[in-house]
Amino acid sequence: MRSWLGGGGREHAPGSDEDAWTRLDPSPVLTVDVFKDACKWRPSSGIPLFAWPMLFAAVLAISSAATAFERMKEVPPITLAAWRLQLTTVLLLIGAVYQWRTGMDVEVRAQALGSWRLVLGSGTCLAIHFGSWVWGLQHTSLTHSLLFVCCAPLLMALGMWALRMSISRGEVGGTLLGFLGGVLLAVGPRSAREAQEVTVAGDLASLMAAVAFVGYMAAGRTLRRFMPIFVYAAPVTGVAAAQLTLLGLAFERHTVIGASNDGVLGWLASARYAPWVVYLAVGPGIVGHTGFNTLLRYLTPLTVSLAFQLEPLVGTLIGWAAGVAPAPGWSTYVGGAVVLASTCAVTYAATQRELREERKGVAALELENVFTSEEGEAMLLPVSQPAAGLAGGDYDDRLDGTATESDALLGHGHAHLRHGTSNGGLM
Repeated sequence: MRSWLGGGGREHAPGSDEDAWTRLDPSPVLTVDVFKDACKWRPSSGIPLFAWPMLFAAVLAISSAATAFERMKEVPPITLAAWRLQLTTVLLLIGAVYQWRTGMDVEVRAQALGSWRLVLGSGTCLAIHFGSWVWGLQHTSLTHSLLFVCCAPLLMALGMWALRMSISRGEVGGTLLGFLGGVLLAVGPRSAREAQEVTVAGDLASLMAAVAFVGYMAAGRTLRRFMPIFVYAAPVTGVAAAQLTLLGLAFERHTVIGASNDGVLGWLASARYAPWVVYLAVGPGIVGHTGFNTLLRYLTPLTVSLAFQLEPLVGTLIGWAAGVAPAPGWSTYVGGAVVLASTCAVTYAATQRELREERKGVAALELENVFTSEEGEAMLLPVSQPAAGLAGGDYDDRLDGTATESDALLGHGHAHLRHGTSNGGLM
């Protein structure tokens, strides 16, 4: 079994399904095709058991970031986001060097280097997500900010539907349920910061953060097929850190370094800020975001983005325990339960849809595996039960009602069968 720390490709038997993803050639830039490709792909081995404890740990880690931010409120927002990613990049580079040297063959290294534009796009999306969210939080109410950021799963589902991709009613229903849970979380009790005036610019920035998160998830899902976790996460986080650092230097008053909140690298010389930056890098950075990036190899981006919706609930509980947030109200608990239920529902619905599509593909291949015997008789390998159901028009519950490629192939196989029966053989 491949370790989640392992590299790309050398451990799989040639020609196996697990080996296939090492030879994929993703789009070099972040395009609509990358989004479609990321939403369709899934590992042949299913979801490993360690994915669920890792998901829990990642949610817990990212939810603690807000409490740490409260300890450094005087640091400008873009600079604070840059500090967090600067140290995270350094820690990720250690793992990336190890994986590059020990866990990647020449072919996968070449493929990783050739995907630099997609890595750049993923890092840019991460920078936009962090920067827009923090900026929007200071220019609109916390309720509005959370509502727009919680739109990420809904935007992803709408994108899949608009592009006529395969998405079941269960996935759409679960996504809407998750959005409802996000609304309940957003209207919970807030601190005095809720007095922040609502502005269109702040709302648009929060919405941009949600859109950027969708791009970040899609690019990560594609790149994680063949790139080991640290080899992927280090350059992506480094790109985001560099961009946020330059933005902070350009738009916020700074020196390059100094033991205060005015330094772009000020945390390095500050006994007050350094411990919190170290925690943000190790906890929310490595355990949180890198954990989510690891899970993109096993879970759909829609499921991962829904899990992010639990951050307001868990973060409120952590902040309340630390004395920096008010006690959670009933809407916080109910909203968290609804989001958790929606995450489970979408995971189950996505798994069932993928199994249906896999059975269709197997049935279609069986129908195409037709040959002529020595006597010239048309022969057909046994057809599985899913094929019989599809022959009667029993398609899945996709919203667009269109046939998939496997459906078309299945019909093509039936045409072969009818032709062979009426003519005594196959052309």
